[in-house]
Amino acid sequence: MSINLFTPGTGFPDLEVKIAYGLARVGIEAGLKFSIIPEKGFYTIEFEKISYDRLKQSFLNILVRLLSSDRFFDLGVKAKDKGKYSVKNEIFENLKDTVDFSRMFNLKTTSNLNIKRDMFCGHSNVPCFGGSSGLILISSFHAGKPYERDKRAATFNQSLCAVCGYLAVLGLYSFGFNIQMGQGKNRKFAVILPIPKNELKSDNLAMLLSLQKTLHNFWLSDIQPLRTFTVGLLAKVPALSDVVNELHLTFHLSLACKDNRGDTAVEQTETIDAFPFSKFISSSSYNPATVIKLLGSFKVLPKIASLVELTKILEKSEIMSLTKFARLYTQETSPKKGEWVNLLYPETAKYLLREVAMIRSEIIENPAIGSLARTLRYFIRERKYGYADDIRNARKESRDFEETVAKMLREGELRRVQQEQERQRGKKIDNWIHMPKEAEIKEIFRIASEDFESTKLALVMLAFSFPAKDELSKESDQEGQNERKDNSED
Repeated sequence: MSINLFTPGTGFPDLEVKIAYGLARVGIEAGLKFSIIPEKGFYTIEFEKISYDRLKQSFLNILVRLLSSDRFFDLGVKAKDKGKYSVKNEIFENLKDTVDFSRMFNLKTTSNLNIKRDMFCGHSNVPCFGGSSGLILISSFHAGKPYERDKRAATFNQSLCAVCGYLAVLGLYSFGFNIQMGQGKNRKFAVILPIPKNELKSDNLAMLLSLQKTLHNFWLSDIQPLRTFTVGLLAKVPALSDVVNELHLTFHLSLACKDNRGDTAVEQTETIDAFPFSKFISSSSYNPATVIKLLGSFKVLPKIASLVELTKILEKSEIMSLTKFARLYTQETSPKKGEWVNLLYPETAKYLLREVAMIRSEIIENPAIGSLARTLRYFIRERKYGYADDIRNARKESRDFEETVAKMLREGELRRVQQEQERQRGKKIDNWIHMPKEAEIKEIFRIASEDFESTKLALVMLAFSFPAKDELSKESDQEGQNERKDNSED
């Protein structure tokens, strides 16, 4: 027969999902089909055609085979206290006689709970997890010792029963990802708990389990804030991005470090919807390549400013951050002293314009806008960002946009004449300037009068991106024509 188990509803979101994952891991070990169903404040685990005795036996087997080792009891546990948590023979014998899944994980309402006296999970007649240690970081990153009002010395820890404690540890190390950042004494780690929004089947959990084994102690980058962590991880691990797309997961993130004594300190926790980031990463191979350039390497620090702006764009659809991100990306990924300037991939720029700014394809693909963007790109490659900034900041009620374009075209014509003179003297020109036709300028002003913000945003974003294939062929044709002209003059 099928049975339903319910997590205890402790109010700690990470503890609840850990217990749910722990019960799921027990089901996987028993070879069962099951589902995890998110409820309001707790989870339902629905097992198909199973008896409570089989589930209990699988749990006891895991206690002996896995949780008898102290290597699972490191997070938030002092070295001298590890022996309190690993499953010794006396703990196993006690649990063997007291574990009753049908009684402990039924649907109940907790009332009159005394947090100093009762188990926080509401269970009774079961040993306390870790003796008197109770609720610690290994079970919940929100754990702490509450103080009584006006009694600084009166601290206590909320207790947790051993069954919930061991299930939480099992869930954490089965489906949580431990990702490393930084190096040496500056090394920290982020613990990621995937929180489901929708129902998870046993096949989904088996996939997460295998991925967790692959990613254990995976090194991401030097230290970066949790706010930018998700997009970086998904960019480096596309398989995880595919899982998020399929399951629409939320990430519960915790940034932790260890002191010289090996004690764990949690510096920050955050809950992030991973789907907007996974959607961006999966849409094109150029998008993760863009993010990976920002993550740096063992010798190169991550580009935090660009990552923060990209996170704002994807998470909150902050359109105002688009051009700021494009400029920061160009500045931070280009060599400070060099002959070349790095730009966005055109596929990435167009994705942000289309999916975040919601700009119509008729504007993004408009030949006139593309032509003027080529002119603006010339100045960006010369590290002259003033025209792009002025266009970005232009207001519709003023004539800033028209005046900036006119000023840029005047300077552009001077640059074109100068390049022609240098070419005639035999100098090789690497960055040819392109001048748009008069009809194209009129077309841009017409589009701007209809949709000003979209026009200037598309113009700047496309200018900060590499030329598309058709533009590259035009530039090659132009260079070829100039070379043929030189030969004919000779």
